[in-house]
Amino acid sequence: MANLKVVAISDVHCKWNKLKIPECDILISVGDYSFQGEKHVVRDYHHWLNEQDAGYIISIQGNHEKWVEKNFAEAKQIAEEECPGVHFMVEGLVEIEGIKIWGSAITPWFHNWAYNRYRGEDILRHWSQIPEGIDILATHGPVYGILDEVLSPCGDPYDPPRNVGCEMLLQEIKRVKPAIHLCGHIHSGYGQVHKDSTSYYNVSVCDEMYVASNPVTIIEYDKDLG
Repeated sequence: MANLKVVAISDVHCKWNKLKIPECDILISVGDYSFQGEKHVVRDYHHWLNEQDAGYIISIQGNHEKWVEKNFAEAKQIAEEECPGVHFMVEGLVEIEGIKIWGSAITPWFHNWAYNRYRGEDILRHWSQIPEGIDILATHGPVYGILDEVLSPCGDPYDPPRNVGCEMLLQEIKRVKPAIHLCGHIHSGYGQVHKDSTSYYNVSVCDEMYVASNPVTIIEYDKDLG
């Protein structure tokens, strides 16, 4: 399969019933579907995922999935019961019809939320595992300087801008050179940027006020073109 319709969502924060997911080959959820990773939310969200017209579904965790981090085996069982065949994951490689996708829930440390790691060597241990030759990289958080700018409480940009993405992740993306990088985490970063050989997408559904105001991201991916 060379041509794929990929739908990507992140930071749904329990607002999935507000979304319209089109028919697609792969549906990728890049974390923060919950507020605290509550057990009943894991069940309800993956039940909803199973109702979508998607050939394959990947569910990556995010920093809000605190209960999941502490009870991963149970959470995975619940998710797979509700959505058979789902790739429910924290970190690792999924290959679908020849398309290689690396997913990760890891984000730089912030108030001790789930899957936090300290900047520097602590988080680099994760990013250095990303293999070369992948097509899509899906990390809950953005890289530094791309779709990672936070806004002030009134919604205005800071001066100078405040970028909170991961420097080490950017370094490793330059090594790996995926065709696509998907992220969320920073709601105000929603959008897309093409830089060098990678197309970057922040696919956050919720805005800064946790309103599901951003459209789902649809990507027509041709592996032969990259």
